[in-house]
Amino acid sequence: MLFSSYASTKKLDLLRSLGADLAIDYTKDNFEDLPEKFDVVYDAVGQSDRAVKAVKENGKVVTIFGSVTPPALTFVLTSTGTILEKLKPYLESGKVKPVLDPTSPYPFSKTVEAFAYLETSRATGKVVVHPIP
Repeated sequence: MLFSSYASTKKLDLLRSLGADLAIDYTKDNFEDLPEKFDVVYDAVGQSDRAVKAVKENGKVVTIFGSVTPPALTFVLTSTGTILEKLKPYLESGKVKPVLDPTSPYPFSKTVEAFAYLETSRATGKVVVHPIP
């Protein structure tokens, strides 16, 4: 079962269209109280304390943002572009299809506006800024 949560109806519809079996609004529903527990929970909003309660015994929580709830291991990953090069064949073949926000791409001259938009939490997908040509 693929479970995902987000904080708006529009984004929940997107998650369902991408294959989520269960999509809930984490600001309204307590996913950690669901009777079914999960093997892995990916936390991209900084709520690892809730995510820990949603996994099975010996399950995993992957936190992309914010602090972690002990017991935990912390890893900091920095990409040098090598990872993107390895992903390139999957992107080109269509096996991986990134979801881009409809406002993207922003020209480099609008970088400040792109970050301001991200801060509104209205972005649906990746917000792309083109580099200087």
